[in-house]
Amino acid sequence: MDTGDKITFNTLAGERSGKADHMHQLFIEFGVNFASGVPCGVLRHIIKNFDDDATVLHVPANRESEAVGLAAGAYLGGKTSIVYMQNSGLFAASNDIASLLVPYGIPIFFVVSHRGCEGEDAIQHLTTGRATEALIQSFDLPFTVFEEQNLETLIGSMFEEMHKVTLPTFLLLKRGWHK
Repeated sequence: MDTGDKITFNTLAGERSGKADHMHQLFIEFGVNFASGVPCGVLRHIIKNFDDDATVLHVPANRESEAVGLAAGAYLGGKTSIVYMQNSGLFAASNDIASLLVPYGIPIFFVVSHRGCEGEDAIQHLTTGRATEALIQSFDLPFTVFEEQNLETLIGSMFEEMHKVTLPTFLLLKRGWHK
């Protein structure tokens, strides 16, 4: 929704992100052709790129569990899938990850906004923020917290590892990652 010259938080209009555009191009180079997830403002540039790319079947989901199921089905149908969500949604989808993706060796690339991590002040995210990395570690799944790594090296190594172990992998993005 546009309120005059000010763009509201939830809109996908507005400025572009060079990092998000670069990341999207890397996703395409690594064969991503399916995306699903639940919107988060921290991921708005990534979501906008999926919306704008006709080569990616983008199916927004109502719940994180639904996105996991859609991505798993897409993978079984020959697609390379990405799921995006907030880390609070990662907790909601943890059973689907543990009981579907892990035992059946379904490699899905997750892009997760790491809300409530150090430096955040949104109190509703602090509990899950502190526990996010521990949740992923408890499943013994690969993950990386994006700081200022080289995107090509990072995304390349994550896709390589994901395909090697045939398991989900997780990229955690903190607020402001795209600047």
